[in-house]
Amino acid sequence: MTSPAVDRPEAGPQHPVRSTPARAPGSVRRTTSLDIVRPDGLTGPVLADVRGQDVATAADGTTRVVDRLAVTIEVDPRDGAVVAVDEVTASRSVGELVGERTRGGFGRRLADLLARDAERRSLLYSALDDLSAALLVSGYPVLAAGMIPQARDQGEQRARAQADICIGWASGGPILDGLRRNGVAAVPSGPAAPVLEGDDPLGWHAMAPLATDTVRRRRRLDVGAVDGHLQAHSHFRDSCARVDGEMALHEYAVEARVDGEGRLTAVAVDPRVLPWTACPGAVASAGTLVGTAVAAIPARTRAELVGPGTCTHLTSTLRCLADVPALARLILL
Repeated sequence: MTSPAVDRPEAGPQHPVRSTPARAPGSVRRTTSLDIVRPDGLTGPVLADVRGQDVATAADGTTRVVDRLAVTIEVDPRDGAVVAVDEVTASRSVGELVGERTRGGFGRRLADLLARDAERRSLLYSALDDLSAALLVSGYPVLAAGMIPQARDQGEQRARAQADICIGWASGGPILDGLRRNGVAAVPSGPAAPVLEGDDPLGWHAMAPLATDTVRRRRRLDVGAVDGHLQAHSHFRDSCARVDGEMALHEYAVEARVDGEGRLTAVAVDPRVLPWTACPGAVASAGTLVGTAVAAIPARTRAELVGPGTCTHLTSTLRCLADVPALARLILL
């Protein structure tokens, strides 16, 4: 089955990051990935393969792995409830997630369930905080396969439900207008996703080979000290494994500086891959966070960086800057 013929607006930037920089002396790198897998086909059970790693590189170049994570979470595709948790490697048990719904306020419930981990921005918490959004993006292969019915008589209703959730879905824009006319959303298409793993065996944590129709959300956050400030570089990519290879869907690179009091003093966003031409307009919203304590960024983004002036993929990337102080402390250990 193929996706229905609908209007396809012009694509946004299509310039994926092509490699991963070397780990710098006196730095810490956190990498996380969430592979959303449907082993029995697009209508079958959903598994989230959640992995990650914290690596500290000393000033003399010696390296130590501080933490590793490997957890598999089964999710009921009908209501988003966690069915089972298989903890291969984790700093603590997360069996209490069973029965929790990954939709509608999952982030708040996760922060309550893992309160200590949320406070210290552990690898476990940082990775699981991406679960709800990764599951949402994992609907891409279902949409691309044309398995979401095209119902023109429901176009207006569907458009109202999606209106102004982000800059790409702004009222009056081509994506929303196309949904209103056709009853189904346009299917974006991205560039081939370059391999990011290089020769450094600790540059990224180990990930499973991507099966067709698997959606992968991956992040890298490097933190080091420069001239009395903390310098952070963040890379985020959503991708989908197709028959002809891995395709990038969303991708941002972010550079940030944090002062000695833990406040964001500068931020620069590079939109590398985005589905539509309107999407890069969200970049300006990041500047409103300058002067904010990075620990307060998650709350601010959820409360203020919402709606048609921003991008949910960007705000989730900015929220990860809350990890910077926690990773900086590892430099000194």
